Amino acid sequence: MTSHADQVSVRSAVLPLRPAAGAWLIARKETGELLLSRRGLAWLLVVAVVLSAFALLLVSDTELGLLDNAQVVYDMVGIVIGVGALIGVVAGVDAVGGERERGSLVPLLLVPLPRGALLAGKLGGIAAAWAMTLVVALPYLWAVGSTGQNLGHAVAALIVLGTPVVLGFGAFALGLGARLRSVPAALNAALVVLLLSASPLVIGPGLRRTTIGAAFDAVNPFSAALNAVDAVVIDGERLAAHALAFCAVAVWALAAGWFAWAGMRRLAR
Repeated sequence: MTSHADQVSVRSAVLPLRPAAGAWLIARKETGELLLSRRGLAWLLVVAVVLSAFALLLVSDTELGLLDNAQVVYDMVGIVIGVGALIGVVAGVDAVGGERERGSLVPLLLVPLPRGALLAGKLGGIAAAWAMTLVVALPYLWAVGSTGQNLGHAVAALIVLGTPVVLGFGAFALGLGARLRSVPAALNAALVVLLLSASPLVIGPGLRRTTIGAAFDAVNPFSAALNAVDAVVIDGERLAAHALAFCAVAVWALAAGWFAWAGMRRLAR
């Protein structure tokens, strides 16, 4: 059976593709593989189960008086960003490393497209997976935060701050997949970086206030996003007042995008 990459290659041999059209075709291919395949349905089910478990746990803590509503919403937003980043890492490594192992990378590289358009298409698939994760997560956010006052601000912060974080990790993993010949090695390296970055979700505020913790927070895009979400959801501050946090996660996304683009350029046709 002819793969979608082969179909794109044959089509481009007859009619040269414009970069935007080629990126769109590749994004459709990636989205179909991530969302419409058995694997895609499986990870959507896993996301729903994980969010259900955390939602039940957080709601139970609220009813017992261990956490207030704002803290529960903040925790749920952080969990959704973490799950989205994990999906981005797995999809990013598979976007190049997985294609290489399945033998479909060479036909894809034969498509006469700039590496930037190819990268845009790959990231488009990761963005679609993140968008679907948000759709799955919204009912759970409503379930834990419908009795509070900052649910709308929490959703806005999740979209504005979470999107660059997730896409950044996806691009970073894609760059590793392009550079390392081994998928397990690329995946392990990306997961280590993600676990270190997401450590503010599990470590206490006391450790984060130490000199080492503060220095780590200063260079960690995950921390920048969580700190801004904390201020918006728990302290009731306006999201627009945290433009610096958005700049920090945007810089992360751009740096990771450059890393991925440089890795894509290393791939031989």
